[in-house]
Parts: sequence; C-alpha cells; structure tokens
Amino acid sequence: MASIGNAYDDAMELRHLRYFSAVADTLHFGRAARRVHVSQPTLSQQIRQLEEELGAPLFERARSGVRLTQAGELFRTYASRALEDVDAGRVAVGALRGLTTGALRVGYPPSMRGVVLPALAAVLRRHPGLVLSAEEAVVRRVERRLADGRLDVGLGYAPARSPDLEAEPVFDSKLALVVAKGHPLAKLETVGAKPLTQEPFALLSRGLRVRARVDAWFAAIRIAPHVALESNAVATVLATVRAGLAVTVLPEPQLADAAGLAVKRLSPAPRAELAALLWRKGAPRTPAAELFAAEVRGARRPSKR
Repeated sequence: MASIGNAYDDAMELRHLRYFSAVADTLHFGRAARRVHVSQPTLSQQIRQLEEELGAPLFERARSGVRLTQAGELFRTYASRALEDVDAGRVAVGALRGLTTGALRVGYPPSMRGVVLPALAAVLRRHPGLVLSAEEAVVRRVERRLADGRLDVGLGYAPARSPDLEAEPVFDSKLALVVAKGHPLAKLETVGAKPLTQEPFALLSRGLRVRARVDAWFAAIRIAPHVALESNAVATVLATVRAGLAVTVLPEPQLADAAGLAVKRLSPAPRAELAALLWRKGAPRTPAAELFAAEVRGARRPSKR
C-alpha cells in the first residue's frame, strides 16, 4: 500500500491542468512550454505524470504532430472548467482587496489610442497601485488574446467576430479628413471628392481595419488617392499631416491630440462603424477592467441612429 505521503505527492495539482490546457490549445509541446514558462522536458514530464494518474494517454505524439486522444478531448472539458473556476475565485478575492494592487490588461487597435490612453490615465490617477498593460494590435489579435484570457478587456467593433466574445457598443467610429491648420482645405466645413484628387495622402498601412475602411470609401467615390506615406503608427501619420506634407483620413475618436490639425467632414459621408468594448463571454470582469470601461463609456457615447 502506498503511504499517505506518496499519495499526496502523486496527486493532481493545478499546474498539471495549466500545462495540459496549454498543450491542448497549441497542439505543440514547444509552444506550450513557452506559454507556461517552463522547459519542454519539464512540461513533458508533468504531462506524463498526469496521464499516469488518469490511467490513460491524453495526447498522440507522432512525427506529423500532436493530437488529443479521446480521453484527452473528454478531460479537456473538465480541466477548462476547473481552471475557469480557479480564475473566477482569484478575481473574487481580488475584488475584496479593492484596487490598491492588481493589474489591468487592455488591448486596442491603433486607431483607438486617443480613447484608450486618457481612460488608462484616469484609472492610474485614481489607483496608482495598479499595474497597467496596454497592448496595441490589430483587432483580430485583440480578439484572439482576449478570448485566450490574456487580456481583461479590449476595444474593437460591434459585432465581435469571435463567438467567445461579446461587444458593448460605446461610440460611433466616423472617418474624417485631417489636414494641417494652415492647409487651404482647413477653411472648408465639408470636403468633397474633387479637391482630394490633388492631395498627397499619409495613410495607415494596408492590413489594418481602418485602412480597409478608407480604401472602401475611396473606391465608392471612384478616387485613386496618391499615397505618399504608409505607416502602422498613427503618430507618424499625424506628424506628417501636421508638417503640411500630406492629408489623411482617420476615425475621429483617435484624435485626442489635435494640436495643429483641422478635422473636416467628408462628402459623401463614409459609413460609420460601432466601436465597442469587448468582453470574454461568461468570464468575471475585474474591478480594474470595469473602472476602465466606465471611463470609456463616459468619454464616448454612440449617437442615435
């Protein structure tokens, strides 16, 4: 008979569930080891311990790759549920402590920087003990990392593309023309298509959602713009415009720092999109994430349609 001490040493632990979940998500022992910050041999050993305790192999290991066995698929459901319960308990305990410590992880696309940064600054002023993490990425990556539990809250668009997320609309994302204050177009209230055929443009890079919206508007009004600069950084685009070297089309909400710039309506008006706070369905919301969301809601409200 095994001693009580040995039985305890062999018992399943939370780390076994986290390691199993990482391999099940990635189907790759190397990537899973990097995700949970252990060496690959250590990860493999822990998975073998778990399989021995359960009495069944959880993964098929072959040259073609790693696959879940039938037992692995079944166990994954229960492991995921257990990890979610542990995370929910951790959040609940953290809520009792208040916001004197803790972290807030926010993801957002570059075009929404002007909304996110003031909201984060307001949160930090009220709770300087928080550790903030702001990740700027394309909306696809924001949604993916939020669904994986690596972000607490995100900003994107409604409806969310991932079925694991819910979108809470907070403001209309409207495209506008941005020019330097000394530019001749700055004198106009609304700018039509014809004057734009003579202007060089600084635009966000292809592959970004905002650029796709801008290109769709140009196509709708049958203009092939002269693109003098492309950049994935909003600050670079605005610096070029501010210097009088080009004009641009960007969503209005990102223009928190409009010094030296004039924002003009476009005619015909581009189609607006609903920008939204993104949440993981069924996941508990941390107090810090709720505080950040309240700041965003207070700053921007969707217009009536």
